Amino acid sequence: MALHAVDDIDDAIDATKAFLFPFEKWTWLKLAFVVFFIGGGGGGLNNVQSFGNVGDFGNGGPGSGSGGGSASGEFSLSAPLESVAGLPGDALLQVSEPGVPSDVPTEALAGLGFVVFALLGLIVLLALVYGILSNFMEFVLTQALIDREIHVRRYFSDHVGNGVQLFLFRLALGVVWLGVALAIGAAVFFLALGGEMANVGASSILALSGLFIVVFAVLAVSYGVVFGFTTVFVVPMMTASDDGVLSGWSRLWGSMKAEPKQYLAYFGLSIVLQIGVGILQAILGVIALIVLLIPFGLLGLVLFLALGGGGMLAWAAVGIVGTLGFLALVVVGALIQVPLTTFLRYYAMLVLGDIDTDLDPIPEVRADIRSA
Repeated sequence: MALHAVDDIDDAIDATKAFLFPFEKWTWLKLAFVVFFIGGGGGGLNNVQSFGNVGDFGNGGPGSGSGGGSASGEFSLSAPLESVAGLPGDALLQVSEPGVPSDVPTEALAGLGFVVFALLGLIVLLALVYGILSNFMEFVLTQALIDREIHVRRYFSDHVGNGVQLFLFRLALGVVWLGVALAIGAAVFFLALGGEMANVGASSILALSGLFIVVFAVLAVSYGVVFGFTTVFVVPMMTASDDGVLSGWSRLWGSMKAEPKQYLAYFGLSIVLQIGVGILQAILGVIALIVLLIPFGLLGLVLFLALGGGGMLAWAAVGIVGTLGFLALVVVGALIQVPLTTFLRYYAMLVLGDIDTDLDPIPEVRADIRSA
């Protein structure tokens, strides 16, 4: 029996070329905007940066400190105790930790803290908005691949309900998997460790490492399969028909039980293809970084030197040029993802339709590329 996952690779390439070429500027830019939100074939802002290890405020290290720091960096008195006792009360309040200037205004520190927390809050808010919009953009991209044209606002408004369903499903999926992981961790803690924190140590963790690896692998693979199949199979079914996310999964599950070999073949080969796409994307991304770094770097250097090389205005100009360069890199990165993401999504939909014609979301695309 032929494996559709193998046979449909060439068809996915043909479908991608037929949709994206000849090159049309606005089509690519609109698709780049959409792909930016969904992360495409393995990039974009889906990689959320973590914050931590802020540093040891006031810890100057060995030999540091103010006035009477000891060799070990600990605070020590360098005057007799009776001398200190004779100091005015206001003077005692001015004693500070080593490395912390005593003349730093409290208002300045409070203002700096407020700015830092405001920036962190803004980043979290933007990440949440990005994550929510990604659910709606999945349907915008899929509808564009089905229609072979792109209308962002129209497709977005047409699939608001689907986007909400997908968001709630993904949220529930994460909560369920997290709950399962916590339940397993609690069971191990109470059954294997007796519910005592004293039993948690390097030896117990090492003894249970094999179990942890197996549990993590099972949870990660099962979560990845459900999440991935929802994205590449159920979302197209919801886009092309009136299926909801649960009814779509019901129909997909019936097809998977009827043709497990075909879906397993897709699962395995899609991993290989995504690795290949990720490598290609990384190579093109490095090339784009180098190409953009040259003009923006030279422009920043020229402005820095022309404005005095060190003043606030010079650094502001460098910051503006750097921001523009970063934005240009984001746009180019999204454009790089357009053909790669289009290929992967067409590939999944072609495989789905070949396995089960009743689930086919792109019959017209399939007929056109195979009749050419």
